[in-house]
Amino acid sequence: MVRCPNCGQTTSGDYCQWCGYPVLAGGRGRMEAGKAREEEARARGPEGGESSSKLKKSLGGCGCLLILAVVAVGIIIASSHDNDSTTTHENPHYIYENGAIEVGGDGEPIELIDNPNATDPTYAELVAFIKEDSTDGHRYWSSVDVYVGSAKVAYVCSDFAEDVHNNAEAAGIRAAWASIDFEGDEEGHACNAFETTDRGLVYVDCTGQSFSSKLQNLRVVETEEGFSFISDTPTSWDSIAYVEIGKEYGLIDIAKVKSLSYSFYEEYKQKWQEYEKLVNDYNDEIMRYNEEISGKIYIEGSPELARIEAWEAELEEKSQVLDELDRDLGDFWVEPLGIVTDTYIHWEGGE
Repeated sequence: MVRCPNCGQTTSGDYCQWCGYPVLAGGRGRMEAGKAREEEARARGPEGGESSSKLKKSLGGCGCLLILAVVAVGIIIASSHDNDSTTTHENPHYIYENGAIEVGGDGEPIELIDNPNATDPTYAELVAFIKEDSTDGHRYWSSVDVYVGSAKVAYVCSDFAEDVHNNAEAAGIRAAWASIDFEGDEEGHACNAFETTDRGLVYVDCTGQSFSSKLQNLRVVETEEGFSFISDTPTSWDSIAYVEIGKEYGLIDIAKVKSLSYSFYEEYKQKWQEYEKLVNDYNDEIMRYNEEISGKIYIEGSPELARIEAWEAELEEKSQVLDELDRDLGDFWVEPLGIVTDTYIHWEGGE
């Protein structure tokens, strides 16, 4: 049972049993076009004027909780209650796919605000904008139980993609909202697409904290207090997405992208896997070193002290290698979400 974000009543199922409002579990979801029309009409009021409620979602700030598992985003496809094809495309800002409307984490339709003067950027201009844009600083919220008063505050991948699109258009950069389907399940994902003038179509994913699964520096280092684990929080979650039908959806820290070819992503993934093994081996060796020297006193010039000093030097060399890999690979790594089966790119509202 969940609480309806519209009327506040406790209910279950895809729609509130009291007011008919869609009750979605967060993420890239879809609402039947007929239902969206009813909600829009109710928001306009009896005079049929402009809606007094804002469909745009934006949460400030970013959370500090980091998890080591990707939070998958579900597609909830509302059952058909209205077969009237004339209801489609009534709002040019909404995104329609197969007669359904894409919605955000709060169940409200995604609304694309286009700038008629926006133009395609160069790749460098795109990267500069994405790095400056603060959308990735939002916390990823997917729980249906997160409320502020009676208002639901879920903020998921579709909301991230909506804000990046609208911010880019406002800055004069032509942008698209893109949905990604995966093989073998009903889960999906939303990101953005840009047609760059020098490097063609580029997918960008700015989904923020709690969505990414692994941290860079989760390893043992020597501090003034001794050896301890550290894990630096990334300052940016902006990524280039590698999207090819029949292959896994891959992400790379935008600051570390050297090529847009899928083969570069595959090489990058292999480096991360090698890095993880080196980190695990290094951490295990640090633990053995600490056990070896615990409670012992070594005599100057003795063979035992020479052995320990040589071991310390080897550990320092390994630490330097890991530092170099840190700088090369970036601040985070996202486990692949699945095998891409289809993509839908929306440069503006409509099908």
